[in-house]
Amino acid sequence: MLNAFKRTITKSALTFVLVAAAAIATPAAADEAAESFVQNVLNEAEPILELEDQAALFEGIESLVDKYVNMRRVGFFVLGQYARQMTDAQKEEYFPLFEEYATRIYQNTMSNYSGQKLVVTGSNDRSERDIIVNSQVAEPGTGDGLSDTIFHWRIYRNSDGEMSVFDAGANGVWLAIEQQSQFKSVIANNGGGETGIQVLIDQLREQVGG
Repeated sequence: MLNAFKRTITKSALTFVLVAAAAIATPAAADEAAESFVQNVLNEAEPILELEDQAALFEGIESLVDKYVNMRRVGFFVLGQYARQMTDAQKEEYFPLFEEYATRIYQNTMSNYSGQKLVVTGSNDRSERDIIVNSQVAEPGTGDGLSDTIFHWRIYRNSDGEMSVFDAGANGVWLAIEQQSQFKSVIANNGGGETGIQVLIDQLREQVGG
């Protein structure tokens, strides 16, 4: 079931994501600090995404994810209401597996965009700590399939002002939101609670080969 995330999103899932994204994108005020943070991440990613050796490319993307993505916060989010039902032992199993699983998704997704330079085009604050930053391909070439694509970055700012990436997406489709739909479905369809969470953990382990 988790493999479904890597295939084309179904019409029903896309509808769900677009509705959720519409709520996320409710405009407030631009956030220059968050825009600068994302542009710095994009600038750092640019030479990595131009690497031709896949091993080096994936290693570089993993380094970016480790540095900028708040995996623990994302890991809790994708469990939805079930996050509060995990045992301590399950947390010790789940978070390393989720980090490896999510990192592979970022690797597979970001490796498709090599050669295109992204520039920040604007932002809006959902709250002081929750900001959406948008970006697009700079100077796309003729026939570039990504020329009309808007790439989104959902940024979390903690109480000390430090920022991290909470979610990423394109044209209203968000990775973490789709992951949450997938994960909650696995848990719910396998008894819910600790039992369903354990099934999810076992599936993640199988996915990452642990």
